[in-house]
Amino acid sequence: MSANKQRPDDQPELSDGGNSGRQFPADVVVPELSRRTFLGSSLGAMAVASLPWAGAPIPTSWHWALHGKPGPGVTYGIGAVAVQDTTVSMASRPFVFVRGDDSHLYILWETPAGIWEWVDQGGKVDRPVGVIALGDDPNGNRPYAFVVRDGHLWVRWWNGTTWIWSDQGQPASVDVLDGLGAVTVALKRTLDLAPFAVVTGSDGNAWVNWWNVSSWNWYNMGSPGVAIASSMGVLAVPDERTGGESLQVYVWGGDRQLWLGVTDMVSTRWTALGGPPAVISGSAGAAIIIGASEVLSQPCCFVLSASHGDLWACQDGTWLNMGAPPSDHYAKIGLGARSVLDMNNGSQYALVFVTDGNNSVWACRWDGTHPVWEDHGNPTGYTIDAGIGITNTQTSPAAAWLPHAFMRTTDGLVCENWQ
Repeated sequence: MSANKQRPDDQPELSDGGNSGRQFPADVVVPELSRRTFLGSSLGAMAVASLPWAGAPIPTSWHWALHGKPGPGVTYGIGAVAVQDTTVSMASRPFVFVRGDDSHLYILWETPAGIWEWVDQGGKVDRPVGVIALGDDPNGNRPYAFVVRDGHLWVRWWNGTTWIWSDQGQPASVDVLDGLGAVTVALKRTLDLAPFAVVTGSDGNAWVNWWNVSSWNWYNMGSPGVAIASSMGVLAVPDERTGGESLQVYVWGGDRQLWLGVTDMVSTRWTALGGPPAVISGSAGAAIIIGASEVLSQPCCFVLSASHGDLWACQDGTWLNMGAPPSDHYAKIGLGARSVLDMNNGSQYALVFVTDGNNSVWACRWDGTHPVWEDHGNPTGYTIDAGIGITNTQTSPAAAWLPHAFMRTTDGLVCENWQ
């Protein structure tokens, strides 16, 4: 198995809105809704009311589309990836993976003709892990969806011709309990990107199922020394000095603080990152940012505050208050985060999606210094209650990254907010 190192869309997003089963808490195009954009300046533990919100226009056009459901309702999302098939088009298209209420795995995908279809992949999904797209095919990349089933890790993957279920098994004498995330990683400059799926085991440790160029292997990351309560995000973080990448796993610990596990598959280091001065209600995802004048990647983990309704970023071990949607000053549900390339200056920012208390979806653009809040409204007549996955597509390999955020409604439907 080999892969190229283009990664316009292989960083995972956490899209757990509290209904994914984790421990921690026909296309209808809806007319574009009015958007309000705000710029938040001044960081730190300031009260939301003191943040000087001011208008800041973002020249983008966002749309809503309703994609229905695959027969049964959608229980939760497993993730979304962009897939390219160069035999059809140079453009990439979204593939969305969900668990149905009948426990089956379903795929929602956009055909080359631009028609959205649901496909029943069967199987049995007990817990989500994550999805990746592996660029090891000369005609494009191939999606992999990792899930937990009966104490084993399973993957549904496309071999270039057909879909296949593969039982990845379990670590010796350890049941697989839950998923933490999936991502592609190139551990060294000389290695190609390979799939990594991170799970929790019945022994209380985090385990990685990964491809080492010739075979699948299990690696024990250990634990922070406290119970792993939930995933807060999994990233492949580049080391610009060596040209390789490290696997970085954010988890919420039983001691009520954020922990970061960093591994090169030889050794693992766990670091306590603490928490913001607020009660945490859940995750809003993780993403990597790169400043326009910087060369080093900065991983960020985003969390929601139940006590104040703010969105917080843990960046380089420092907690920064990103404020809240200016509508009602309350970020209610985290829908996920995604890194997006700014084609104007080559920087990379994080786009974090949340809901407010008025059923509006807000996107916060975070460059590591200033949060920019944009009101994306909602699909008329529907209430968003969880994220499913966020992915970036491109009309060609050199084109701008176009985010697509997929979400679940309270009645088990899938809707899309896309640029």
